[in-house]
Amino acid sequence: MAVIDEAVLPHLVEVEHPGTRTDRNGNEITDWSTSTHRSVWAWVQQNNGSEDNDQRAAQIGEWTMLCNPFDADGQPLTVYGNDRVHWGAYHFEVNGPPGPAYTPTELHHYEIRLKTVEG
Repeated sequence: MAVIDEAVLPHLVEVEHPGTRTDRNGNEITDWSTSTHRSVWAWVQQNNGSEDNDQRAAQIGEWTMLCNPFDADGQPLTVYGNDRVHWGAYHFEVNGPPGPAYTPTELHHYEIRLKTVEG
């Protein structure tokens, strides 16, 4: 399996996937109180940042995370668009569907856009 060498993935992050529950109307809804966490070696970098001063004083950061298609324990990893990523003091939302990157024959790594908003 072709992968990114872990020597260039220095950041240990947690990918959080929400659980689900059924609400009183019988609908399946997201339940972050039953989420699962997977440790993943990654490269995380900020692409840009901005301030939204129109309605509120918000700091908005857009980041990119690269990781292999398995977690730190070697188990297969799938990242979804509604997941969260935690790295030290940073807490991100996955921004859109994660981008799988392929070699001609197999999945090589994920390129994941992240977003953080403060304020």
